[in-house]
Amino acid sequence: MFLSAALLCAVPPSAPGQDIAPATAAPTSPSSAINDAADDHRMFKVLPNYKTINDPEQQVPALHVGEKFALVEHYFDPFTFVFTSITAGIEQSTNEKAGYGQGALGYAKRYGADFTDGLTNELFVTGVFPSLLHEDPRYYRLGRGNAWKRTGYALSRILIARGDSGNNRINASEFLGNIASGAISMSYYPQNERSVSGVFTRMSVEIGYDSLFNVLKEFYPDLKRKFSHNH
Repeated sequence: MFLSAALLCAVPPSAPGQDIAPATAAPTSPSSAINDAADDHRMFKVLPNYKTINDPEQQVPALHVGEKFALVEHYFDPFTFVFTSITAGIEQSTNEKAGYGQGALGYAKRYGADFTDGLTNELFVTGVFPSLLHEDPRYYRLGRGNAWKRTGYALSRILIARGDSGNNRINASEFLGNIASGAISMSYYPQNERSVSGVFTRMSVEIGYDSLFNVLKEFYPDLKRKFSHNH
């Protein structure tokens, strides 16, 4: 929850009609297309960013199945372990997932559940369904136009995905992947939280997080350039 608020605060306000200059992308060879990112692979030197194509006009090859699953491996980033420890601590303090109890064992169960939630989500949304449905799990920045247009574009990418063929299509992987991840969580969540409504609640939270992260990906090169000019 705190990360989502931070993402909102990171996007600079802009009046309608105000243009933001697009960032310039470095040339990307086919062999490095899987690692192309907005400006680097760690936004603000903290947040992992391995699934962004900076320039939508850039010709990048479609990812094969192995490359899509290789993107999932970035989940095992130090940031994930730190962030999960924080979220588990917050849940313990508010007694969320009360069936896990308190104490060290309760914290360990919350940590394991949160870590597994993120892992299965990444596995299905980035690896499994994009491979089965021939969808590209990467975010292609718009990089031009006013802030409102770009924000709307970033949010719309939750509904619209790019297929391996390069054509836009319904982002089925986002929704099917979240449903699959939520369904699996019913096997290890406390008994009183194993419900269909719980699955869709967790799906909504994850989609909201992904939407905000898309906005940050869209504007991060502009923010980085602005901050670098101020120093």
